[in-house]
Amino acid sequence: MKKVLYLILLIFPFFVFGCKEKNKKELYPKKTIKVKKGIIFSEIAATGAVKPQVGAQVKVGARISGKVEKLFVTRGDKVKKGQLIAIIEHEDLQDEVNRTYANYKQALAYLEKVKLTYSEKIKAQKENIKALKIKLAQIEREFKRQEVLYKDGLISKTDMERIQRDYDVAKAQVNAEYYNLRALIEEYKNELKAAEEQVKAAKNTWEEAKIRLSYAFVYAPISGVVSEVTTQQGETVVAGLNAPTFITVIDLSKLQVECYVDETDIGKIAPGQEAKFTVDAYPDKIFRARVKTIYPGAVIKNNVVFYDVVLDILDPYKNLLRPEMTAQVTIIAGKKQNVLIVPSRAIKIDSSGNYYVMVKKEEKWEKRIVKVGWESEGKTEIISGLKEGEEVGLW
Repeated sequence: MKKVLYLILLIFPFFVFGCKEKNKKELYPKKTIKVKKGIIFSEIAATGAVKPQVGAQVKVGARISGKVEKLFVTRGDKVKKGQLIAIIEHEDLQDEVNRTYANYKQALAYLEKVKLTYSEKIKAQKENIKALKIKLAQIEREFKRQEVLYKDGLISKTDMERIQRDYDVAKAQVNAEYYNLRALIEEYKNELKAAEEQVKAAKNTWEEAKIRLSYAFVYAPISGVVSEVTTQQGETVVAGLNAPTFITVIDLSKLQVECYVDETDIGKIAPGQEAKFTVDAYPDKIFRARVKTIYPGAVIKNNVVFYDVVLDILDPYKNLLRPEMTAQVTIIAGKKQNVLIVPSRAIKIDSSGNYYVMVKKEEKWEKRIVKVGWESEGKTEIISGLKEGEEVGLW
């Protein structure tokens, strides 16, 4: 027992002295780096998600009710704009198209008949007037000749009155036929207008029937990938105020990032600012982006106000990014050049809340209170307390 106590008393001073020496060494950094000038950025971190751009995600539906006769796509299929993706039963619609087309052809035939009939009538009336005018001219010549003979006393008054009467009757006939011609032309105009309106109405009805028939054939409005199929072949769809959705098509070449920025930082954000982001699927890949717009409406989450900031993606992302991927976003809200910077791990906070660094002068260490500014990418701006070229310790 005495031997054990003796050993403890012998070892204890060395143990205490060794611990003091170790703690003393831990008070000072092991490495140093020189304070230098450089560029530092004001970065705002936000969380968001990859989203389709406006118009890049379209729900394709039907505008008429009926059974789905054919459905040509399934989830994951690539489609092109204008590609036929589904057909709805349409026998009654086709019958309506055929009926209205027959009416349209009938109206066209009636229009041609009106044109032909009145053309012949008008031509005949003009020929009639031409003949009467020739007859009138003959009577007029005879009338003038008889008038000379009457003045010379070679014919009687009765003969003169007879030729006068024949001339007046012939002239009246020509005037009457001219009146009939004008009436016939006016009648033709009215009939032609009515027939043309009938053709127009029949054509419109036919066109409307064709449009309704076209609703039975559903086409892809954009090129992209089918992300969802909600209707199966053989099902009956009922079109109401909202068209029943067949499929959802997403154009994966038109994506953007939407992130939520705290209201305290939103004043620093402006369109055109550079940004970068990563997604969980590719944590080591950094995508470049640019602020496109800031939506005016606020989003409140857990009693905190955020604003939706939209970013354009600048780097190629085909076959990499997909909608709803979580994005860790960093927005470059500002840049300072030619400022003093040190690694952030050189800075400590003391018990009074002051920032300080350990400055090495020759073989001695000096605790120096500093005022810090922006912090970015592991670097911190030094506003005051240090000079360029001084050596600070790295913890």
